[in-house]
Amino acid sequence: MAELQIFTIDTFKGVNKSETETLLELGEASEMSNFIITDDQKLKKMFGYSALNEATGEKINGMWYGKIKGENRFLFARGGKVYELKENPITHEIEEIELGEIVDAYPTTFWAANNVVYIMDGHEFYQWDGDIFKVVEGYVPTAFTAVPPTGGGSILEGINYLTGTKKMKFSGNGSATVYQLPEYGIERVDKVMVGTEVKQPNTDYTVNLQNGTVSFVTAPPNGVNNVEITWTKQEEGYRERITKCRWYGGQYYARYWIYGNPEHANTRFCSGVTMAGVSDPTYWPIFTESDVGEHEITGIVTQYDKQLIFTTGNSSGASAWYSTNESVYDENTGLLITLFPVFPINAKIGNEAPGQVQIILNNPFTVWKGVYQWVSTYVLNEKNAEWLSQRVQRDLDQLDLTKALTWDWYEMGVYLLCVGKRIWCYNYRVDAWYILDLPHEPTCFMTVDDKLHFGTTDGRIMRFAENEPTFAGEEIVATWEMGYYNFGADYLRKFIQHIYISLLPLVSTHVDIYLSTDVRAAFKFIKRIGYQLATFDNWDFSTFSFEQNWSPQPKKFKLKAKKIDYIKIKLETTGTDGAVVLSITLPVRVGGFVKNRG
Repeated sequence: MAELQIFTIDTFKGVNKSETETLLELGEASEMSNFIITDDQKLKKMFGYSALNEATGEKINGMWYGKIKGENRFLFARGGKVYELKENPITHEIEEIELGEIVDAYPTTFWAANNVVYIMDGHEFYQWDGDIFKVVEGYVPTAFTAVPPTGGGSILEGINYLTGTKKMKFSGNGSATVYQLPEYGIERVDKVMVGTEVKQPNTDYTVNLQNGTVSFVTAPPNGVNNVEITWTKQEEGYRERITKCRWYGGQYYARYWIYGNPEHANTRFCSGVTMAGVSDPTYWPIFTESDVGEHEITGIVTQYDKQLIFTTGNSSGASAWYSTNESVYDENTGLLITLFPVFPINAKIGNEAPGQVQIILNNPFTVWKGVYQWVSTYVLNEKNAEWLSQRVQRDLDQLDLTKALTWDWYEMGVYLLCVGKRIWCYNYRVDAWYILDLPHEPTCFMTVDDKLHFGTTDGRIMRFAENEPTFAGEEIVATWEMGYYNFGADYLRKFIQHIYISLLPLVSTHVDIYLSTDVRAAFKFIKRIGYQLATFDNWDFSTFSFEQNWSPQPKKFKLKAKKIDYIKIKLETTGTDGAVVLSITLPVRVGGFVKNRG
C-alpha cells in the first residue's frame, strides 16, 4: 500500500483568480464570498451590520465624522439636506437633526478645518461651525495698502474668487476729497472708515459707481493707511470656479486644496494665507490655481513633504505627478510668492476613480484598470507603481472602475474597493484578497469609533459590528472554494478516505462541506460540522456537568474520494452562526497511473 501523505491547509491566502484553478497554491481560493482572511490567516465568516436610521428612498450623498469644538459630530447629506446623526441622551435612540439645505448632488464632499465643517456639492460651498449652517461668503482681502488718493499703492492680498468684496487702505494727504478705487463699474461701496470712525453714505461721502470713486465732504486728514474703503464688484464666473469643485485634496504647505470642477478638469485650486498668517478655507486667491497636465485630475493626496496629483492621462502625457513648494521674490510687487511646481512621475498609470486615492501605510493606492500601490514618488519611473490587484484582476476587468469607491478600514488593516454591492477587500497586513457580497449598495464609507459605516442608495447608514449576525436582517452566506488540486502529481490516482477540519469553538458555529472531483464535477454535500457551546439559552440541566472544553476540536469524517486525480473542497456557512476555520487536513494515498475515461 502506498505511503500515506498528509496535506494541511492552515494558512489561508485569500482568493486568486489570476491563474487556472489547477495552478493555485494550497490555501488559495478560486471563489470566495463573505469569508474574510484574518491577520493570522485563518478563514472567518464576515460579521454583519445594522441600520442606524430608516430608509427614505434617497441616497446618502456623503458623510463626515470628526471633532468640532471638542465634540464628535457625525454629518451626512441626503435629499438636498445636511443632517447630523445623533443619539438622544434621554431615549438613547438615533435621531436625524436637519442642519441646512444644499443641492441634492452625488457625490457631496465634507471636510473640516479650524473647527468648521465645509461642504461641497458641485454647485455651492457651505460651512457649519457646530451651530450655524450657511453658504460660505468668503474672506474679504485687503487688496492694496499705502494707496494715495489718486490710486496705485502696493499689492497686499489677492482678490478672493469666492467674493467680489475687497478693501484697500489709502494714506490721506489732508486735502484730497476724491479717492480712486482700482475698478470701474463697481456694484456698491460697503463700508468707509477714516481712522476708527465709520463714515455714513450721503452724509460724509458720495459714490460714483461707474467711475469707482468715493468723494468725501471733508478731506480725510494726513496719515498712513488711515482711510479704508470696502467695495464689491463680482467678476462673472469667479465664484463658480470654486463652488463647482467636488473633491478635497487635503492640506499641503498651509493651504487647502480642491479639484473636480468639470469646466477646469485639470486644475487644482489652493486656498490662501491671510495677511494675519492664517490659512483660511474661505479665501481662494485668484490666479493661484495651476493646471496639471492636460487630463482630468482625479486625486490629490499629501505624502511626506510632497503633494501627489493623479490624473486620467495616458501614454501621450503623464498620469501621475508630484508637487513641491518654493518661495520666489517678485521684483514687480515686492512680494515673496510661494509656488507649487509639478513634476511627472509616471506616464502610463494614474487614477480613474475620482476622489478615491488612499494612503495606505504611507503609500498611495490608486485605481487604474485595477489597483496600484505607489512605492516611489520622487522620480519619473514606470516601476514606481506596483500592480496590486493581479489576483482579482479578472473580476475588475469586467467593471467600470470610474464608479469605484475606496476606503482604508485601518482598524481591520483592509483596503476596500467597492463597485455596486460587491466589495473587493485587500488585507494589506498579510497580502490577501477576499470578497464581500452585500444586499445593500454602498454610496460612501466612513469610520466612526473604529467601526466601518456606509451610506446606501435607499438613504440608510449601516454600521458593521462584530456582534451583528446579519446584513441588516439579511442572511449572510459565506462560501470558500479551493482550486482543483492534484497534490503535485496529475498523472497518478489518489485515494482520500477522510478529511479533518478544525473550527474555533463559538457559542454556535457550523460549516457545510462539499466535494468536487475530476470524476464527479458537481458538488456533493458531505457533512455539516459544528459546535454549540453552553449558554443559559441552550443548557439542558439534566445532562449538566462541570466539565468544559474550549479548545478547538478537529472533526473527522469520510470523504470516500477514490481513484481521483483532482479534488476541490467547498465550505459554506449560513444562518446566524459565526465560523472560524483553523485548518483543513487531507490524508492522501497515491495509487497507479490515471486512466483515460470514455
